[in-house]
Amino acid sequence: RTMAAELSEQVFWSALLALQFGFQPAITSKFATGKLITSSAIIVQEGVLKVGFGLQALVLSSGLSHIKSWTFTESLKKAGIPAVLYAVQNLLTLLAYDEIDGLTYNILNQSKLLWNAILVWIFLNEKFSYAQIVSLLLIMSTTILVVTDPAKSDHQNEAKSGAFALGATYTLIASCISGIASTLIQYNLQKLKRNSYLMSAELGFYSAVTLILKVAVERQLEVGDGLRIKNKGFFTGFDEWSLLPLVSTSLGGIVVGQVTRTVGGVGKAYALLTGLLISTFWHSDEITIRLMLAVPLVVVAFWLRIQTKSVGGNTAAAAASHRHDDDDAGKNTSSSNGRRRSARIRNLAGKKARER
Repeated sequence: RTMAAELSEQVFWSALLALQFGFQPAITSKFATGKLITSSAIIVQEGVLKVGFGLQALVLSSGLSHIKSWTFTESLKKAGIPAVLYAVQNLLTLLAYDEIDGLTYNILNQSKLLWNAILVWIFLNEKFSYAQIVSLLLIMSTTILVVTDPAKSDHQNEAKSGAFALGATYTLIASCISGIASTLIQYNLQKLKRNSYLMSAELGFYSAVTLILKVAVERQLEVGDGLRIKNKGFFTGFDEWSLLPLVSTSLGGIVVGQVTRTVGGVGKAYALLTGLLISTFWHSDEITIRLMLAVPLVVVAFWLRIQTKSVGGNTAAAAASHRHDDDDAGKNTSSSNGRRRSARIRNLAGKKARER
């Protein structure tokens, strides 16, 4: 392949990730929020799409070997609990989209790195550098700065009917759950060597099943999404535009994997940083003084993560959280590609040695 072709591929995937990160909250809030469509229906369909995309990527990358050796017991043991956690997280995220703007969400959502850092330190015994600790402290500072923003609380955006404090609470709880689930996923991918695309499909499947069971119970009790679906149907509120945020979210892990494969972890961090800046410009009419202070702090935190091994850079597995927590997909893809290249080099060296 030519250098121009490789550069084009790198730019394509990096731009796609930046756009997805920057616009995902906005397009979901516009076309597929719980006020337009039942939240459970959204997540079930995202799960179905994720199964399809994950299995397709799995077959294209490694054939049928993982599928042939797959067992339900092992799958449920490794992906069941994280999938349930992510189902709850995704419900809270959709509720948060109804109440706060996309930039505020993207900044508050970085608090998931704090929870993941604490958990991987406790359970996986990972050590952090001073730069990483400073990065986490900056993220903590931005979270406090935004949550206590009086301008957001007192002057709720007219386009939003909900309460800022409620949306921030949904986001922080979802981020905490994401940190816990991400640690479980990280353990499965790194320690137990689970294939990232296979786990992406498993997480999508079990998340969908969890929400289907939730709807079934609510239907019997005549409450919540179950009652809405019973009265209006599963696809109520859907139109041709509703597929846009569903497909974008479902492809998230694969996009992250391709970015990490082509430009590495540092390139991925820059793509996410670009996405944050895109979100800043898109929501420029909603920026308060505290948000103006929070954005550069998050930028510095990202930069510090780029300089060292990233905390949470291994955190969420192939489309695991469905909401930009898909870093392990990239790590798994990148490492597997690296192993294949190393094997080819060793085979070539051995062949030349035998010829001599």
